[in-house]
Amino acid sequence: MSKICMGCGVILQDSDNQALGYTPNLDNDYCKRCFRLKNYGEKIVEERILDEDILKKVNGNTGMAFFFVDFLNINRYAISLFQRIEIPKVFVVSKSDILRKEMKYEKIKLWLKKVYNIDEPVLFISNKRGTHSQNIFKVLDQYGYHKAYIMGITNAGKSTFLNRILAQHGIAREILASNKPNTTLDFIKLKIDSYTLYDTPGFSYLNDQNIINKEFKMTSFIVKPGTTLVIQDYKFYFSQENKVTFYGNVPISRVYKEDRQTHLLNVPGNYDIVLPGIGFINIKMPAEVYASVPDLEIRCDISEVDYE
Repeated sequence: MSKICMGCGVILQDSDNQALGYTPNLDNDYCKRCFRLKNYGEKIVEERILDEDILKKVNGNTGMAFFFVDFLNINRYAISLFQRIEIPKVFVVSKSDILRKEMKYEKIKLWLKKVYNIDEPVLFISNKRGTHSQNIFKVLDQYGYHKAYIMGITNAGKSTFLNRILAQHGIAREILASNKPNTTLDFIKLKIDSYTLYDTPGFSYLNDQNIINKEFKMTSFIVKPGTTLVIQDYKFYFSQENKVTFYGNVPISRVYKEDRQTHLLNVPGNYDIVLPGIGFINIKMPAEVYASVPDLEIRCDISEVDYE
């Protein structure tokens, strides 16, 4: 029976040291690529499984999907992937320890329903504190499933979550959890008691290098007319005064000079401009904002959601 690498999920082989899955010893748990990534942080660029192939493989099977995404990466792209999963599914807000204390779970659920039409169950998981890691089995039992696919955006914490489960069940195996994008290249099958769990490759993302592992900052300030906000590769020009709050962990700067950008965004009051992989900007008052990037998502802020 073929043995798979616990890092990338590729079948181990000892015949071609230039091909994926190569290891000098088939008793090893990792291929050479993943061994060097685990021990030396070495990242080798190679082809990866396509998003379409991940969805096709899952949708062609039975079981339940658990889709992982951290709060700062919740956006229309991530939601579109979740919506394309055809088997029963659960939306998992991973790394919930990064949430600010005022962001209550029930309010996030209502926001997900209002803004993104998420009617499926929502779980919150903290890999650092180990909270709620057993809820996956409760959900599986509730719906009568024993097979689960752990899916989501690359570096959403899927492998760390699974390693915690393996440790809790006394299983001496470890999936390679790395802050490098696209570590997993194929499905990794795990048996936990009567359950079968699959670690799947992460979906590709525009900002793979912005790995979010700490509570994100909230920076509020008044922008004066003629101000340009610069956040990594994004620029936003304000022709009128406004109050702005940035949610994220990357530097933000203000430039006080005429630097009108190309793409006009009509932002309602208390709405967010979403920056995939980085965070979002809340614009307190209705505004015309000129952005350097087209087609940015504008959505209702979580503070607008009232408890029903």
